[in-house]
Amino acid sequence: MREHQTPTIDDSHVHSGTSARQPTNPFVQLAVSLRQLAELLSVTSDEQYTQKPVGVIPSSLGGHVRHCLDHFEALCSGAATGVMDYDDRARGTMVETDRSAAQQSIRRLQDRLALLDASMLTRTVRVTSMLAGDGTSIEAVSSLGRELAFVLCHTVHHNALVAAMCKTLGIPIPQRFGYAPSTIAHLDGTACVLSPSSR
Repeated sequence: MREHQTPTIDDSHVHSGTSARQPTNPFVQLAVSLRQLAELLSVTSDEQYTQKPVGVIPSSLGGHVRHCLDHFEALCSGAATGVMDYDDRARGTMVETDRSAAQQSIRRLQDRLALLDASMLTRTVRVTSMLAGDGTSIEAVSSLGRELAFVLCHTVHHNALVAAMCKTLGIPIPQRFGYAPSTIAHLDGTACVLSPSSR
């Protein structure tokens, strides 16, 4: 019996070996993640977006998308105010249950990210993080660059789960969707390139 192959969205133009070696605005990588999510939503039905459970995963695609976009919102807000709280999220919003609302949120976040550049990476931010279910929290000093790295890592983690859910649902996924940057660099044989502002 022939093994079922989940179709993929052609995203190969993003990963050419030459361009991968060129330092870019680090915020562009977050924009790439948003674009991939937008592409994914464009080939997802409303029913697939809200279905739960999906296989052994108890949550919906919409739940993961909303959760990731909340982190993008926190980062953009931190860039503007210098204060961040990833746990201050609005659960159960339209973004979680309405695919078009999620697409609108992605477009809005893309516009906000377009206003950020590498010169802002060293900007100080104060991050509040909840450590326990009883509400115990700490506040720590960080930088916008460090939080950008966290949001990207966090998004990759959830995109890997989303990719597994899409395979179960038969939804085509962008190539290398849910792959860590280090994995992509390893597959492409590219070296680590520091951004100009981090040298």
